[in-house]
Order: sequence, then C-alpha cells, then structure tokens
Amino acid sequence: MQKIIRIARLELSILFYSPIAWLVLIIFTIQSGITFTDILYSQETYQQLERALGPMSKVLFAGEKGMLTIVLENLYLYIPLLTMGLLSRETSSGSIKLLLSSPVTVTEIVLGKFLAMMAYGLILIFILLGFALAGYASIEALDVSFVIGGIFGIYLLICAYTAIGLFMSGLTAYQVVAAISTLAVLACLNFIGEIGKGTDFLRDLTHWLSMAGRTENMINGMITTKDTIYFILVIALFLLLTIIKLNSGRQIRSAGFKIMRYAVVLLVFIGLGYISSLPSLTAYFDTTRFKDRTLTEKSQELVKRFTKPLKIVSYSNVIESNTQFGAPDNRIGDMGRFEMYERFKPDMKMEYIAYYDSLVRYNDTTKTLIAKTKQAATALGFNFSELLTPAQIKKRINLIPEENCFVRFIEYDGKQTPLRMFHDMFVYPGESEINAALKRLLDGPATAGMLIGNDERSANNSSDRGYQAITKGLNVRASLINQGFNVVDIDVNQTDQIPDSLTVLIAADPTVPFTAAQLQKINQFLDAGGNMMIAGEPGRQQILNPLLATLGVNILDGTLLEESENNELDFVQSFFTPAAEAYKMSFYEGAIVSVPGVAGLVYHNEGSYKKQPILVSNGQVSWRKLGAFDLKDKIVFDTSSEQKESYPVALAVTRTVAGKEQRIMVMGDADFMANIEVSRSLTHGVNASFVIKTMKWFSDGKYPISNPRPKAVDTTILVNRNKINIQKALFLGLIPLLIGVLGGAILFRRKRK
Repeated sequence: MQKIIRIARLELSILFYSPIAWLVLIIFTIQSGITFTDILYSQETYQQLERALGPMSKVLFAGEKGMLTIVLENLYLYIPLLTMGLLSRETSSGSIKLLLSSPVTVTEIVLGKFLAMMAYGLILIFILLGFALAGYASIEALDVSFVIGGIFGIYLLICAYTAIGLFMSGLTAYQVVAAISTLAVLACLNFIGEIGKGTDFLRDLTHWLSMAGRTENMINGMITTKDTIYFILVIALFLLLTIIKLNSGRQIRSAGFKIMRYAVVLLVFIGLGYISSLPSLTAYFDTTRFKDRTLTEKSQELVKRFTKPLKIVSYSNVIESNTQFGAPDNRIGDMGRFEMYERFKPDMKMEYIAYYDSLVRYNDTTKTLIAKTKQAATALGFNFSELLTPAQIKKRINLIPEENCFVRFIEYDGKQTPLRMFHDMFVYPGESEINAALKRLLDGPATAGMLIGNDERSANNSSDRGYQAITKGLNVRASLINQGFNVVDIDVNQTDQIPDSLTVLIAADPTVPFTAAQLQKINQFLDAGGNMMIAGEPGRQQILNPLLATLGVNILDGTLLEESENNELDFVQSFFTPAAEAYKMSFYEGAIVSVPGVAGLVYHNEGSYKKQPILVSNGQVSWRKLGAFDLKDKIVFDTSSEQKESYPVALAVTRTVAGKEQRIMVMGDADFMANIEVSRSLTHGVNASFVIKTMKWFSDGKYPISNPRPKAVDTTILVNRNKINIQKALFLGLIPLLIGVLGGAILFRRKRK
C-alpha cells in the first residue's frame, strides 16, 4: 500500500507541474460558477416579481439546466486531458521499462496512478461542495442530502472516466492519440444505448452497457445499487484491462490465450452487471427530502396487496399519434416511467403488442390502411411483418371502446383494467391514475349512475353542455373512468328499482317533470341511504323542487347575475365557504367554481337532514333577477326592487341511515361540470378538481385516490442581487485567480530549479 501511495504522490506532483491540471481547475470553476450564478440570478428576479418558485434545490443543481447537469455534460472534456499522459508519457520517454524492472508490481503502478487521479477528482468535488455551501447560504432549507447525492454521482463518473483514460493511455505512446481514444470510448459508452433499440435482447444489453442516464439518476435524487455497482465494475474492468495490457509485454502468450483472457474478463463483467441489475436484487436510496422519487406510503401499501405476478400490456396502433410512446426506440424510457412500482413489485412484467387498425376517429381517407401502416411503421421503427392485423388484434382484445388508441391494460389474476395516456402536458399517467387502476383490480370500481329518461345531461354527450369529458373522457386525466369509477346510465323508466350498489346517482338538469312513479323510485333510493347529486338550472325549480322538498331544500325563482367587466352577467364565479373544509372540498384562498346560469338555493335545517353551503355567490356583486330577460339588452342592478346578496349555489346534505352517512349534493347549476366549464382556462378556476373532490366525498375516500406529498420548503432565495454579484465575483474571479496564482508560483518555482 505504501508503494501505491508513493506512486500516487509522485504522479500528483508531475500532474501539478503541468499547466493542464491548473487550467482544468480554473475552467471547471468558471463554467460551474457561470451556471450557478445565472440560475440564482434569474430565480431571484422571479422572486422579486412575486412569481412562485419551484423547489430551488432541484432548480439550482439538477433538472435539465441545473449546475450539476451542466457539469455532467462537460465532464468528458476534462478527464482525457488529465489522463492522456499517465502511461503514454512513460512509454514515449522509455521510463516504462524502468518502472517495470523496479521492485514494484504492475498492479501497484496502475493503482498508484489511478489513486492520484482519484485525489485530483476530489479537488473537483471540493469545488462543487463550495457551490453547495453557497447554495446553503442562498436558499432557505436547501435539500443538502439531495445535492450531496448528486455530487457523489459526479465523483463516481470521474473515477470511471479516469479508469478508461488510464487504459487508453496504456495503449499508445502518443498523448494526443490517448486523449482522442479516451473521448471515443467515452462517447461509445454514452451512446451505445442507442444501438439495437428495435430488438428486445440487444436493447436491454446496450442499455445496461450505456453510461448515459446513470449519473443523471443520482443528480435527480435516486441512488441505486445497480448504478453504483455499474460504475465500480467499469472502474475495475478498465483497471484490470490495463494491468493485463502491461503484463502482456512481459509474458509470452499465444494470441488465442490473450483473446480468451480478455473475453473471460468481459463476460465476468457483463455477468456481474446483469445480476446486480435484477429488480429483485436492486436497492434504492432516495436522497430527496420528502422522498419524491419513491412511492408514497399509501401506494406502497397498495402494491403490497398484489401477491401474484402483475403484467402491464401496452397496445400500440401504429397509425395512432400516441404510438410513439410504445415505439421500440422509446421502450427503455417508457418502462422507466414505471420503475417506482417495479421497485416494490420486482416480478412486474411489461409487454408491448403492436398492431394496425382503423381509428374510430380522425381517420385520414386519402390513403389506404395498409399504406398508412407501412409509412408509420417505417417512421417509428416497427417491423410491418410482425404487426398484428385488425382480425388478429380483435381475437385477442376488443379495443374499439378505447377508440383503437394507444392504451395499456394492467392484468392480474385473470382480471384486467385499462391505463390510458392523456392529452395534457404530462401525457403519462401519474401515481394517482396508476393507483386507481390497481385498486380497481383489487376492490372493483366505484359506480356513478347517470339518471336518464327525462332529458337529463348525458355522459355520452361531447357538446359544450354534455358531461362526456369529466365522466367518460378517455384521454382526460380528471375523468371519472380514469379515477376509479365506472359511469353507467340508469333509465328510471326501464328499471324497477335503482341499484343500491351505486356510489352516487346523478340527476343533472332534467327538463321533463318526473312522474309519480319516477319520483317514487328515486325516493326509495334516497330512503335506503343512497348518495345523490342533484343539479338544476334557473327555471327548472318546478321539476326538481318536488324531489328536493323531502330534503328541506328548494331552488329559488330567477337567475343569479354578477357584475363583471369581462364576463356575461349570468357568468357567476362562486366561492368556497369555511364549511367546505369539513367536507374536504376546500381549495386555496381565492379558488372559484364557475356556475354560468345558476339559481340560488334556500334551505332549512329542520328534520333529519343537515345542510351546509359549500359554494356561495359573491354578495358584493351578485343579485337575483326575476322574470325573463335578454342578455343582449342592457341590464343593470335595480336598487329599488333588487338586493345584492350572497346565495348558496351548492349544498352538502347529510344524514345517518343504518349507521352510514348518506351524502347528497344539491347544485343550483348543472353547467359546472359540463364539457365547456371543466376545460375552461379560468384564473383560479377549479371546476374539474371540485368534481373530483365531490366524487371522493361520495365514495368515502375510496376513489379518486390522492397521494399528497409535502409541499417543497426550499422555495425562498435568501440573497439579493448584490450578494449574488459578490458570489459571481468570487467564483468567476477570485477563486480562479487564486488557483492561477498558486499554479503559476509552483510552475515558476519548478522552472527555476
């Protein structure tokens, strides 16, 4: 060990007697400093503009443009310059012969030189720790473990690059050739994952061999044994190859023996790597403060309930736009989206089935189906001959209800349920949507019954006033069918009794009065303790009041109007009452639910039902307008006959039946969950989220599944621009200057000697 340390000390002295080592330190510090201070400066600007900041630990150090990410992108440029002379210098000068004839082994020589570079790497790490210290002083509650985990990943990569550079330096006597060769190998190991993406086995092998993404995982908060062992194996492999290469000049062996020896080393390396990467043998360490890269405890408990193998089958219609997510080139990234679940369910399997069939919507009639399929298959990397035909896919599964779009089915114990992609900025299902699908398999779905027979709003209607988006929207994240519900029609004329198995019965804006027989069926459902949502519209009070009378609620005559500079008078923006918190329906202060064309509600608390207003109109600007009116005419508030007042527009009605709480929601408006309102881009509007919370209330928390995580606490910058400029002067000026002065002094002193 002493010999290894002596060699390392000698190598370090030689390294620092070269200007390259000092220049790398200076450039490394300046590049990192520019990134660090620029991000901090821009985020401090946003803070001054009172814009909400994200978790600054991630913004500053990780993500796509964080400091450690930029360091990672540039690191491959530094290491070849440092390692190119480790052995090539000895070979070109002839000193390698003296080394090999000295009383030190080849192993000690290699390990000594590698130890010297590890020490130099630590200097780079100390510079990064300086930025971490600056971040700690600049950000309130900086996530220190997260930042340290990322720096640890950078150091492992430095060591791996060094081992590769050391080996390449031993192959040639020319330092420039060694540097270029090292760059070539590093590029190969970073981009080898792009090879063979169309073949399952080859794709898995090249992905494992690739370095790309492993350090990124650590920078972004997840350290795994498979990534750590990979770097250790790469280091060990190239150090061993270097030792073998140096020894080969001292031993007389046949070419076949030498090839066999290299092959055995590579096979052992691949074998150990493959075993260490098995999901069942992989350990995880989430470095984030609130374990953002790990399933929540509720999710973990749900996954533990699956005692048998779980499979996720992805069906890709080649001519459909979302098929790119299931294309061969994207398989590795696609499977990575479910790694959090694979961590706790190692026997989970993923299967991909590609086919072609006509789309239910958006068909291009200018080309034949075969022509479109061949064109798409070529573009996306599918083998046309391996695609299932329309007849073959129909024998396996009926995808017409999914409109022949890209969809997954989770299969478990002979049951299956869909897991869809969404038309929003995130596209992929999140933890809540995946959990809803998993829970459906175990516990069955909740059921929302849409009352039909009296011209009510329909779950199958895609017009502005319909309910399809929030109830049955296939690619709408918030739709009930993607949040654990089945939505079924209940024809009050065709059924003898409304099923008591319904989670909730929805009567939305009936325009035809209920008959006595229909009212009897609905009242029987309510008498048995069934949950119900009753939504009316202005002018419909004569239809719904007979039903509401038993609850002690009535819809008032007239329409609520609201003064506004930007909206129609009947566009009312309702606010949550303090009572909404008790029903778990509250949002942030200022959140609104738009209720265009709404009637006020009146109630009394006599009898067994308890009523609480959940949404109310703004009493300062809203009033009740009686009689018919035309919005095209100029309507003004009449102070002599009208009164501005806050009216309830949503009531929670509850009572206890047979030991269970019955839950009823009465709305003075049926448009609040219409397609146009749940998709309206309105500042502070929460219509879709309100529907989801209401359904969660009806299902007693069973669906939709929420996975709340603690809010980020590192969202405040503690320094102003002046202090940031001081940091910039420190990292871009003073520290590089000190490094330059120290390096210049040492080089000048050596030159004098």
